[in-house]
Amino acid sequence: MNETYRKYLIYVKEYLTQHEGLQSPNPLHPFRSRFQHTIRVLHWCLRLSQGLKNVDCDLLCTAAIFHDIGYSSRDNERHAVRSVQAFHAYAAAQGMEEEFARKVERLIARHSDKSLLKEPDTELEMILLLEADLLDEEGAMGIVWDCMTMGNLHASSYARAYYHIMESSNKEEPNPMVTERAKAIWEEKKEIVAKFVKLLEDDLMIGSEYFKI
Repeated sequence: MNETYRKYLIYVKEYLTQHEGLQSPNPLHPFRSRFQHTIRVLHWCLRLSQGLKNVDCDLLCTAAIFHDIGYSSRDNERHAVRSVQAFHAYAAAQGMEEEFARKVERLIARHSDKSLLKEPDTELEMILLLEADLLDEEGAMGIVWDCMTMGNLHASSYARAYYHIMESSNKEEPNPMVTERAKAIWEEKKEIVAKFVKLLEDDLMIGSEYFKI
């Protein structure tokens, strides 16, 4: 384990806890941990950047660790702004190199703007951070999310969960990824969901005329 990243993560967890940003404020999603998401995004960044040239991995990983530190119990549309502010204060207190800190802040500030994936001049670290953020909670995790949400809604049938999965995890959407590794992982995740839904459809006998009785 990188001890510097471990130190950063401990700080982020403490900060999120103090600002009531650790758990999702959505009553349907109490199982979603912003800190656990951060750890997974960090892992995705490490995985996606492996073997790539011209990637500043320290820049990428630092941005990943701090990208959601600004979450709280409300007004999270502005979480990227608050994340930049929180990181800036931390970097200054730690005596972090100013140019490096400015680059991290730039990544954090724009990590919610997924349209940057379509821009030809977007830097590689920004692309990888966006891809890592998008890959989390897709595929198998997306199915679990959908089912847990339906449980919190006290869904009255398996069919309700099936239709919810069809509308969320299995909805048709273009592959948004840029790097080849991320593209392949995205497709694999979507294939897993499609296969699961087909099996569930067969198990539930979706479309059977007998359910019309």
